[in-house]
Amino acid sequence: MESKLRQNIVSAASDTAESPYSKAVTGFKNYWYPVLPERLLGSKPKRMVLLGEPLALIKRNNSVYAIQDECPHRGARMSLGKDEFPGTNTIACRFHGWTFNLATGSCVAALTEGPSSNVVGKVRIRTFPAETRKGIIFVWMGKGSPVPLEEDIPALILTPESKIKVRFRQVYGNWRQHAEGSAGGHFFMLHRDSIALLYHELGAYNAISLAQLQEHDPVDKRPYLLETNSDYVWQDDYPTLGNWPPKRLWRFSRPPRRRGARGTSTVVQGIKHIGISLPGFLRVPHFPQNNAVYYEWYIAIDSHHYLYMQISAHFPKNIFQRIWGTLWYNIWAGPIRKGRFNNQDKGVVRDGTEFEDRMGVHRPTSLFQPDIFPLMWIEMCNEYARGEGWRVSDTNPKWREVDSKIPIYLEKDDSSS
Repeated sequence: MESKLRQNIVSAASDTAESPYSKAVTGFKNYWYPVLPERLLGSKPKRMVLLGEPLALIKRNNSVYAIQDECPHRGARMSLGKDEFPGTNTIACRFHGWTFNLATGSCVAALTEGPSSNVVGKVRIRTFPAETRKGIIFVWMGKGSPVPLEEDIPALILTPESKIKVRFRQVYGNWRQHAEGSAGGHFFMLHRDSIALLYHELGAYNAISLAQLQEHDPVDKRPYLLETNSDYVWQDDYPTLGNWPPKRLWRFSRPPRRRGARGTSTVVQGIKHIGISLPGFLRVPHFPQNNAVYYEWYIAIDSHHYLYMQISAHFPKNIFQRIWGTLWYNIWAGPIRKGRFNNQDKGVVRDGTEFEDRMGVHRPTSLFQPDIFPLMWIEMCNEYARGEGWRVSDTNPKWREVDSKIPIYLEKDDSSS
């Protein structure tokens, strides 16, 4: 069975109906996820649906709690509940007044039956561990005790030295479509007409497309699949067709190498390459501004919608850089780069989702060299997704004896230097 699954990269286990990646229609649950800037959670509970789970986010006494947004009695939304006992960290369901402790989930009262109700102490609502760091609410979506937040959230976001900027929106499509298309050569075509790059000469392609597993990133303290492309081609000749891309007078600026070659970059905060990590977020150096590090999460809401969470870490060296950086972010980097530029991905995510709905699963192909990145991403998920991947769970222990298809990244082998 194993040899059959491994016979080639196109029909690898990644593409079977029973693989962890194929089953992760609504994401991988055993992780922390950034879900909302804390400033947007006021005195009233807020409903969110993440990974197919309805949540109610509630702030009490400067602490944030996350509970199932369904009363275990009749399913009424707890996000519509009331704080009937201020100061007690409880919430009462608006239907029959079943009241729950936000920290433990235990039912402590049933208001429409009286203090002696048999419900008290016998019913619980599910709670989700929640933490607030750097002004962002993070929620653990798995069951059981969570891992430390630092294991899942990049260190550059959590470090006191970084200044954090957040944008987010709901997008139509399955989260995996965006993760698969986050790199892999689309930059040269999809984003060519973006306002953010209007005056830049973008080039054509990377002659060599590589994807390598960095088992432990020394900066963010976690594994990444890196896009280590090389041999950048600015223009090429296509027999009987002509040269592409065409020269345009308004494209007078050839960008610095850190932005010119997708997958290669000058170092910023110790980071050189674009990379993707579990449970599904991309890291890009020098975006949306020079010397910043950008992260974008694709967090499933349901099978056809996801939360597109964009967090960038900025490192101003003095008050003047901070003021100018904030001004430039608000005028250009936020709305144009994080906004309009990244919104160009939404259309192809929609198209890919609807294509699979109509035609069935359609994975990337080894016939197209840039697809090595999404293919290795699928392989990474199948092997290493926490609690589900074949190398890190008990679902198929024999897989641990099979060599991985993912090349290992070694700094001395860095072909983009």
